[in-house]
Amino acid sequence: MKKHYIQLPKTYISYSQVQLWNNDPERYKKLYMDDNQAYRISNSGMDYGKVVASALENEESTGDLLTDAAMLLIPKYDVRDKEINVETKTNAGWLKIIGRPDSLDSKTKSFIEFKTGKGKWTANKAQRHPQMIFYAMLIYLAYGVVLNEAQLIWIQTEDIVEPYSSSDWLPEDRKVIKPTGKVETFKVTFELKDILNCMAETIKIAKEIELEWVAHV
Repeated sequence: MKKHYIQLPKTYISYSQVQLWNNDPERYKKLYMDDNQAYRISNSGMDYGKVVASALENEESTGDLLTDAAMLLIPKYDVRDKEINVETKTNAGWLKIIGRPDSLDSKTKSFIEFKTGKGKWTANKAQRHPQMIFYAMLIYLAYGVVLNEAQLIWIQTEDIVEPYSSSDWLPEDRKVIKPTGKVETFKVTFELKDILNCMAETIKIAKEIELEWVAHV
């Protein structure tokens, strides 16, 4: 029998989609339903985070001594930034869910999420960060493992003004993002009820998106 899937613009739901729909449904529609890339958020902090994530995934250096030194300080599991695809059956049809934990233990399925930025992370902020429970839910659906805990690691950064090198036509200096050398690790704990609540919320949002998407097309 052919599976019936919840109809979504990208055919699947992800953490970034859930958060965008929760925070700004109209921007979600512009970005995912109209495919208007002008509504995709990008800034220097996010770009720096992508550089770090790519270097960790590919086990490469970034070419920046401070960044590479900071990355040496953080623990890593054997699976890095690998996409996890799952399908779960709901009363409205099958739902595809996709996520990419930064670092995953192939045996225990525990994971680590890395964060960069100036904004201070605390144990409470890490515990409440919705991406952590979303990945715990994803791992539960994919592997049947109920995680008790995971780690969020914060690499603190700062904006530094440094001179350009010998190009008269360029501005005299530029602002770049560099790690401060401070790295903090926070333990985030889970219970099965948290995972199930996250599943229910994710399915609810997928159904809301489907209603708008079907009307849109």
